[in-house]
This record gives sequence, C-alpha cells and structure tokens, in this order.
Amino acid sequence: MRNRSTMVALAATGISVIFAACGGADGSVSAGGAGGAGAGASTGTGPGNGSGNGPGTGGETSTGYGTDGPGEITTGPSSGAGEGAGGEASCAGETKTAELVPLDLYIMLDASGSMDERLATGGTKWRAVTDALEAFFTDPQSEGLGVGLQYFPLMNADVPASCTTHEQCGDSGPCALRACRSSFSTSTGIQICVEDADCSDGDECIDIGVCSQSREICDLIGERCDGRAGTCYRVSRSTCAHPYSCITEDYATPAVSIAPLDAAWADELIGSIDQTFPDGGTPTAGALSGAIAQARAHAEANPTHRVVTVLATDGMPTECNPTSADGIAEIAAEGLSGSPSISTFVIGVFNGDDVGAQATMNRIAEGGGTTSAYFIDTSSDVTQAFLDALSEIRGTSLACEYQVPAPSAGQTLDYGTLNVQHTPPEGSDPSTIFYVASEARCDATAGGWYYDVDPTTGGTPTKIVMCPATCTRFQAGGQVQLQVGCKTEIPPIN
Repeated sequence: MRNRSTMVALAATGISVIFAACGGADGSVSAGGAGGAGAGASTGTGPGNGSGNGPGTGGETSTGYGTDGPGEITTGPSSGAGEGAGGEASCAGETKTAELVPLDLYIMLDASGSMDERLATGGTKWRAVTDALEAFFTDPQSEGLGVGLQYFPLMNADVPASCTTHEQCGDSGPCALRACRSSFSTSTGIQICVEDADCSDGDECIDIGVCSQSREICDLIGERCDGRAGTCYRVSRSTCAHPYSCITEDYATPAVSIAPLDAAWADELIGSIDQTFPDGGTPTAGALSGAIAQARAHAEANPTHRVVTVLATDGMPTECNPTSADGIAEIAAEGLSGSPSISTFVIGVFNGDDVGAQATMNRIAEGGGTTSAYFIDTSSDVTQAFLDALSEIRGTSLACEYQVPAPSAGQTLDYGTLNVQHTPPEGSDPSTIFYVASEARCDATAGGWYYDVDPTTGGTPTKIVMCPATCTRFQAGGQVQLQVGCKTEIPPIN
C-alpha cells in the first residue's frame, strides 16, 4: 500500500499559481543584457536564446543556440530574445491567478456479489467503500470536481430470468445445469460446463444438485446432504452462466453523467449508490474498456479538461475476455496512448487470501500510466483508506496540468514566450522549468513541461503539461508561475 501520510498541496490546499506578464510582447530584455549567443551585437526581438558579447542594442545577427518556436530546437542564426548576461529580464504588467486544468473522474465501481462480504472490522465492503465515496462527494475540496459513475457488472439485454436449456440463454449461456466435479470442492466457485471437454484433463462434467432443505449446491445426486440439509436433487431449472454484459458501449453509458460537484450533484451520485445492490460476477475487461470510452468522449467534448478513469474493485476478473492481468493492462495502455490520453487509476480492496490480487491491480495501473494501484487490505479501516486514495488521485491529477493563459484583449499569445517557474514550499529561490516539446523528451530526473498540442504543427494548445518528475515536485506544494513575454527556456545543449 502507498504511503498516504503526506497530503498533496494544491490550489485548494496550499499551492498557488500565478500568471505574470513578462516584458513586452516582442520579448525585449532590459538594456545592458547581451543578445543571442556568439560574438556580435543583437536586438532583443528575435526568437533566439542565449548569451553573447555584444552590448545588447546592436543590429547584427549572431550565431548561437535558439528555437524557431516551442518544439523546434535549432542551431544557427538567431537574433537575441533570451536573457542577456549583463542584465535581467524586465517583467512587468498584469498579474493574475492562472487556473489549473479542470479535473473530471469517471468512476467504474465494482458492484459484484463479493462486495457484500462482511469485514472483520464490521459492516460490508460495499458499505465501507460507498461511505468513502459519499464523504468524497461532499468534501468541500471536491467542489467543482467533475464526477460521473457507473457500476459493473451490467446484465446482458434479454437474458431470461431462468432457463431449462442452453438454447434459451443464447450468447449468455450455457444454462447452469452441469459443472466440473472438482470445482465443487474449491473456494472459487463451481465451473459451469456442458461436457467433459470443458473441464481440465481427468475431470468430469456432472449434473448440479441442490439440497432440498438448505438449498445449498451439491454434487451427489440422490444422496443425503451433510447435516440436516436434506436430499441432493438434480437441478432442472437454473440461470444462464454468463448473463453479464461485455459490451463496451453498455459501460460507456454512465449511471450518473460526469458533471461538476455541488450539493445537488453529490445528492444525485449518493442517490444512485443507495439504489444499487451488489450481485454477480466481475467483468473487468468490459467495464474498463467502457470507462475509458466514456472518459475519452467527455474529454473530446471538453478539450480543456483532464479526464481520468478510476477502477474500484474487490475481485479478480471472472467474466469477459481478457481476464488476465496483462490483457486488461493492455486495455488500460490503449486508453493512455490514445487521443485524448486517458489515465487509469486503480483502487483494490482485498484480503490476505487473494493470491496475486496486488500484482494484478498494479499491472493494470501500470498499463494505465499511474505506476501502481492503491491496494487496501480489508483488515484496515477500509473507508478511510479508500477516501485517502480518492483524495490522492484528486491531488495527483490536479498538480500536473495547467490551462494555457488567455491573451489580453486584441492580442494573440506567442507560445514561444511562455515560461514556467516553481518556488518550493520552503520559500527558496524559484527555478525555471525547461520546455521539452513533447512527453517523449521528458527527462526522468529533471522533468520539464510541454503543450498538449505542439504549436509548431499548427494546432492550438489548451494545456501546459508537466513531465512526471516535475509533477512529483509540484505535488509537494509551493508556488507555480507562468511568465509570458520572455523567450521560452529550453534545456542547454551539451
């Protein structure tokens, strides 16, 4: 389980974000600063970046390292727009608070039968988890956060309430009339079959029975059940073995749509939870693919938002293909690599007997770009741990993306004259975060930032995105400043 002792400091909890106009729109620097790198004088109006030997007011072109705009690092002629060695950038103008990118969560909540299991600490897993969700929805720090909700499993359309033949079930079959003999003695539940070939080698597909008094499942047809449970009679009417939907579109349709949290929307979400009761299996693949599809559709309709999925589950996948950790991780990875990119956070609630559960949950989270799952042991305070996980997801997501500042009336924003600065919470000197053009160029240690859309391609960016290493630093709090009007700083070329 992750260490959750440190709360993330954000706009609502300590981090501040300042927009600062820097110098003139032409990128000019103060008198005394040198122009572009190299021997020669230059004006401070061009796209270059570097230092030189000139007096800072000359008219010659110098040779040095520069950019033709964010995303293109070049060597060659440049006219000076970087800070000169003999002076500092003149930053003045309007200062206003910049806005973090709005965050939206699409929560895919496990409502399978196992969620009704009781905890050693009292109550059920379902009650503990939904109590945490209700606390999160009504938390003042969640106000304005976009939240939508769906549950899994969902039932296939037109599944009969009962069946006597396999044909009646169609794609939801077979009818659960027979099972592999060895599965009656396992704790994972019986394995439905039609013939011996459906069972493992040496196993046998036999009729399912039910004890006449206790109504418990049994396998010795015609014999007495243990205790006073009655006689084991063969089942002639049952239910379809696979009634649960694996259709992406079903799970992509929310039970409660994504909308900003306020008191009314919190009541809407809580009301939906109160009308839901755990039952059925765990079709994780269908549920996750639907969650990603809904999150992507919402992101396309709201391009200035960051939209993520939260998969909350207490069970290993049992329905829908794939059921393997790698297979479901691939679904999450496709969500991450798609456009818009959708990250998947995973919260798992398991007991110590769930062998392989943590590795499976971590693998899915890794595929979804969130490194590892929030793994909650049922022997702990599940409600508090689940609430802590949701709060950390909220904080982690908010610290990483910022809105591109709107230009002043009648002007356009020069994407090559924006810089990101960060002042740590302990109040030391601010540092400039280098622009790295794309996620692929993020440095694992130094970090960096990039636009969600590379402006050199002709697109219009809507977000300023921090690289993972920088995002981690920002999560510790401090002050983030966006400075517009001075040449964008890029990593030094060695």
